[in-house]
Amino acid sequence: MKDLTNPRRALQRAETKQQRLQQMADRYRQAFTIQGALLRLSELASTVADMKEFYPAIHQMVAELLHAKNFYVVLHEHSSNQFTLEYFSDEKDQQVILQVPSDAFASGLTGYVFRTGMPLLCNQALFEQLIANGDIQAQGSMPTHWMGIPLKRGQQVIGVMAIQSYDPDQQYSAQELDIFCHLGNHTVTAIDRVRSRELLEHTVRERTRQLRLTNQELQKEIKERIAAEKLQSSLYRISELSACSRNMQSFYRDIHQVLSELMYAENCYIALLDQSDDTLSFPFYRDQYTPAAPKRPLGKGFTEYIIRRGEAALIDGAAAVKLNQQGEITRGMVSSLRTTRHSTSWLGAPLILEDEVIGVIALQAYDYQYDYSEQELKVLRFVSRHIAVAIQRKLATEQQRKQQEELERKVFERTRELRQTNLFLRLQVEERKKIEEKLFHEANHDALTGLSNRPRFLQLLQQQFRQRKRQTDGKLALLFIDLDRFKAINDNLGHAVGDHYLMETSKRLQQAIREHDLVARLGGDEFVVMLTDIQQQLDVEDVADRIIEAVRQPVFIEQHQVLSGASIGIALYHNDYQSPDEMLRDADAAMYQAKSLGSNRFVIFNADMLVAPDPKPQSESTSAVTQKKTAKAS
Repeated sequence: MKDLTNPRRALQRAETKQQRLQQMADRYRQAFTIQGALLRLSELASTVADMKEFYPAIHQMVAELLHAKNFYVVLHEHSSNQFTLEYFSDEKDQQVILQVPSDAFASGLTGYVFRTGMPLLCNQALFEQLIANGDIQAQGSMPTHWMGIPLKRGQQVIGVMAIQSYDPDQQYSAQELDIFCHLGNHTVTAIDRVRSRELLEHTVRERTRQLRLTNQELQKEIKERIAAEKLQSSLYRISELSACSRNMQSFYRDIHQVLSELMYAENCYIALLDQSDDTLSFPFYRDQYTPAAPKRPLGKGFTEYIIRRGEAALIDGAAAVKLNQQGEITRGMVSSLRTTRHSTSWLGAPLILEDEVIGVIALQAYDYQYDYSEQELKVLRFVSRHIAVAIQRKLATEQQRKQQEELERKVFERTRELRQTNLFLRLQVEERKKIEEKLFHEANHDALTGLSNRPRFLQLLQQQFRQRKRQTDGKLALLFIDLDRFKAINDNLGHAVGDHYLMETSKRLQQAIREHDLVARLGGDEFVVMLTDIQQQLDVEDVADRIIEAVRQPVFIEQHQVLSGASIGIALYHNDYQSPDEMLRDADAAMYQAKSLGSNRFVIFNADMLVAPDPKPQSESTSAVTQKKTAKAS
């Protein structure tokens, strides 16, 4: 009997040990499965930056571990106490869920898990019991088995993640609930990481978009400024042409050249109206297809249309057809031998002088080589007024010249001696005028840089003082500028290089200030700038910053790189000033204060600077001086 008992006990112990080993293997297998899922979850949180991609990936990962064909995630907003459906995939209620309000989750199994804060395995029997007890209300299609876990951030429940099955043969186990809980514990961290990355990328995209818009606006402003400067330069040239062109033909050619720099002007003509016999003459006519037009009576062409309207117009093919149908224009034959080559885009503006149309300037293009725009129409309308003035001035000059020549011829015929005397006197007058202008310029301008000198500057400043006494609108400021290390430049590189550097610096100062401001040289390396019509102190600081930046840029002279800087003292006008010398004195004092604080900075004067300064400059945090240093080191 003893022999039979011992083997049976040994067998029982072996079976017990096998069961323990099987349980350990199952636990290790489950732990391995959970560890792999958590590693995938961590990798997912590190790579996905869009919540729309994150939740489907979570669903796919859960479906690989559990039966999770039907899966959803609901989050709770603590501030509004509302549930938000983040993700929903269901074989039965996928379309119905779009019509379900978000607060419906609060009364179902989702709300029950959220309130209890505990995971839940629910079959049909438990589902019906919870309904009977009033703990939940039925929502959507009834599952045969449901498993949900709370999503917690610390001790706070922020949502619920659940899977459900409509297959009676598919039941979830406690082991699967344990796996699901482990995933849920790390899902909140993954959600936070993905949301943070999503927010960061959204912020980056928004900043990029804003920078792109800012850059586009800046580019547009640059183009507009370049166009405005180009237009302004063209107007100056047009004004100068009436005085410098040799004759009318060269004058018209120069006008055409200026227009060519502003817009397409391959085909251009100028028509002048003779009101005495109602005819049009074409002193300038350039066209790639037709020769110069002769003088002709008024008809019904584009030119006459502009004269009748007195307004500039842009006429394309469609507009030409419409005007032709309305009887405003007639497009027909140039001669009986050949037909007219019609323009596909025509731009014309009246030449108006003292509210009277004296002619037309027109540009045209053929065969759709170029289409004029409304912007070019505005430019031509603006330029045409200046061209009209220039033409009238040139014609008057030409007429005056002819009359003068005729008078001189008659005078010469009557008395040679008187003509010679008159010529001599005229030359003397012109020479004296030139001498007076030269003396005036030399007396009021610096010989080296051409800038206003100290007497001229004080005279203009005195005028500003008198103006400020009469009216208080607009502020006045003085910038006293001293160049850093200029003595070293003179000593090391020579006075020729120093003079060259002063001339280059004067150009940079003129480029840095505004159009109506004044820059003058007081002597040596000292300059002063007078700013008028200032709206706020920031305008003065902007000008000072531009001057500092301009001066600190290197200058290359005779293979030498010359580096310097600018120390600027600023004095703002106030009613206590009795004379310009006081304001200039305060700007000078502020300049010395700036120089003591280091190069490439400006200081705005205050009353403390009239007291003897401390030999050691105060720090920027304790100084009573308003001062600013440039962002870049010199």
